[in-house]
Amino acid sequence: MRQIVFCFLAVSLFFSCKPAEKSASLTGTKWVLESMNGREVKLKEPTSEVFMTLEDGKVNGKAGCNSFFGSYELGEGNQLDFGPMGATKMACPDMDIEVFFFTMLDSTRIYTIEGNKLSLKDVNEGVLGVFKAEKEQVDK
Repeated sequence: MRQIVFCFLAVSLFFSCKPAEKSASLTGTKWVLESMNGREVKLKEPTSEVFMTLEDGKVNGKAGCNSFFGSYELGEGNQLDFGPMGATKMACPDMDIEVFFFTMLDSTRIYTIEGNKLSLKDVNEGVLGVFKAEKEQVDK
């Protein structure tokens, strides 16, 4: 009887353990903005989105309705500095979000990744913005 109880507990423990979640990579990932300065980002325009992708020292994405591009540098540890950004110049209802977004990138000095969340932080490690890794869709 003891062996049955032991086997039951061992099997229960085995199935209750989850493998550790693998963190997304800073580069090559589409990072979709969820919040800035602790506030959820809600866009007025349904076709707008705020995201960025970093690869080989270059960053690009959308800041609402405008596309943007620029550069970044990685330093020791988790240091991250964005260079000057260029962007298209369309006017849209979400311009205030775009202004804050570019200010956030300019103020970023450190990043952290936990699971599928990227946090951009200022020099004092205050969280400026949180992004979520978007899963790639496989074409069928």
